Amino acid sequence: MARAANRQQQGTHGDPRECLPPALRDRVRLVEQEQRWLALVETSATAHLLRFHLPRLERALPSGQAVKIVVTGRRELGASAPGAAPAAGPTLDAGSARHLRQAADYIDDPDLAAALRRLAGRAGSSDRG
Repeated sequence: MARAANRQQQGTHGDPRECLPPALRDRVRLVEQEQRWLALVETSATAHLLRFHLPRLERALPSGQAVKIVVTGRRELGASAPGAAPAAGPTLDAGSARHLRQAADYIDDPDLAAALRRLAGRAGSSDRG
């Protein structure tokens, strides 16, 4: 531990994130900008935890520049690439779709009836009917 602390003070280690606790280290990605570093995290909870360790992280950086924490949002497994078409939305079962179509038949407001029919159209391909 003394060697690790000495290396941290001298700034000779490779990854500045090594000064963070192991559970937090894996959730932080560092990106260098012109005048500062960005610490990219997926959730605000991780950002909150990182704020406690920010002074230590800033000391561990080679340039000693300030660090800005940026919450990027939670990534889902198999998430599509940026700019790709969004995945299809949720589907309805046949009973729910039928109920929405019946409700649309008895609605006086044509816009609301059209919206209900569009929603009923979200039934899975095998559930339409």
